[in-house]
Amino acid sequence: MARTDNKKGKTVSAQQNWGRLPGWILGWMYTNALICTWDASFIMFRPHSLPGGAYSWIWYFYKYYVDIDKRYVDTSDPFVKAISLQNYVEVLLSIFTIILHHKSSRHTRLMAYNVNIMTMWKTVTYFLMFTDICGAGHWIGTDSSLTLTLLFYFPNGVWIGVPLLAMYHLWPSFTQGQNEKQGGKKDK
Repeated sequence: MARTDNKKGKTVSAQQNWGRLPGWILGWMYTNALICTWDASFIMFRPHSLPGGAYSWIWYFYKYYVDIDKRYVDTSDPFVKAISLQNYVEVLLSIFTIILHHKSSRHTRLMAYNVNIMTMWKTVTYFLMFTDICGAGHWIGTDSSLTLTLLFYFPNGVWIGVPLLAMYHLWPSFTQGQNEKQGGKKDK
């Protein structure tokens, strides 16, 4: 089945479209891979990555973040190490998704969807581990709502919001065939 791309006048098959990601999602996959590598490496290189450490210049701005997120300073905290190992897996899967995109694989969108699910839920779990519900409110290092919002909730919240938007955008790719089989009826 082919369709004409009105912007360029080229014929594009449904399979080619299925194997490509929208530019902003592809950009997110690159950004996610880069920043998650940087972040996970900060944890794995501690104490050398901490302020005053031999490699602290690589993570210069973390000197502000470690005052808010006490898990990043505690080199014996196993939870943040586990999350960082998940970050590395997420990075590998993001790179794999990028490769699939450039090969126009029919698995590209499904892989991107799954990586974004992983990213979002990993971050939700990380947020939960700072709540009193989980007995972990003591890991927050400030009482200032503004500081907490600007240096903790907003930057970490991006890793919930963008994956949700990507999943929302990718979902119709999976249901489009079902709608066509049902005579063009859309789910309500």
